[in-house]
Amino acid sequence: MRETQAIIERVRRLSADLQQLELSIDPALSQLQPGQSVFAWVLENNTCSAYLREQWIPIAVQASTLVVELRPQQVYAPGQVVSLLAPVGRPVPLRAGLSRLLLIAEDEAPTPFLLLARRAVTAGIAVTLVLGGSATRYPLEQFPAEVEILRSDTEWKWPDQVETLNWADQVLVLAPPQAQNETYGSLYSTIGQLRHHDIPEGFVSGLYYQRLACGTGACQSCQVPGRGSDFLTCTHGPALDLKDIVFR
Repeated sequence: MRETQAIIERVRRLSADLQQLELSIDPALSQLQPGQSVFAWVLENNTCSAYLREQWIPIAVQASTLVVELRPQQVYAPGQVVSLLAPVGRPVPLRAGLSRLLLIAEDEAPTPFLLLARRAVTAGIAVTLVLGGSATRYPLEQFPAEVEILRSDTEWKWPDQVETLNWADQVLVLAPPQAQNETYGSLYSTIGQLRHHDIPEGFVSGLYYQRLACGTGACQSCQVPGRGSDFLTCTHGPALDLKDIVFR
């Protein structure tokens, strides 16, 4: 990671739960890929305004502009200077020959899927997005019109679920930190039964987002138990192959 500074150019309120910040950035950050994020600190009087940095997830990246989407827990204003450490994490790995991508979000805003969905559609990949729980309140106009939207119930089930899971070449799932172990494990079990427990590597991955302390793997606080060795979401994630995860 390297540190740069950015300037907040625009603040846009999407809803009671979401706001978007448009930042003027160092052109080097234009190389950020879906899945990667930035570690941010708002500067006040040239000093950091908080003890821990915040993980900001890009939803749009251009040559000198970065757009992130945040919960409105803090008030931001144009002109504020932000210290950024980037990149945090690895790009979402896409399978070779991918043509049908299934995205599933349950009780979590599908913000991490936005940049991926936009680039997938541009590349000619068919994208289906399944929303459940509080995720159904997300303003869907943020996604390209080409993305098919489905809604699930509280048990991660939706109409034609079996057909959708069989249709997909790759599946990415998103749940809040406190529910990841249970929901990812349950969905992986469902897919295993459909595929007679022959799930290819990289077919279904969970996105692991949680409060990060260092973002570099030094503190070991973001461990996820894995088969053979554990993973650190800040350096190995956020997308982890569920085939490699130990569900407790």
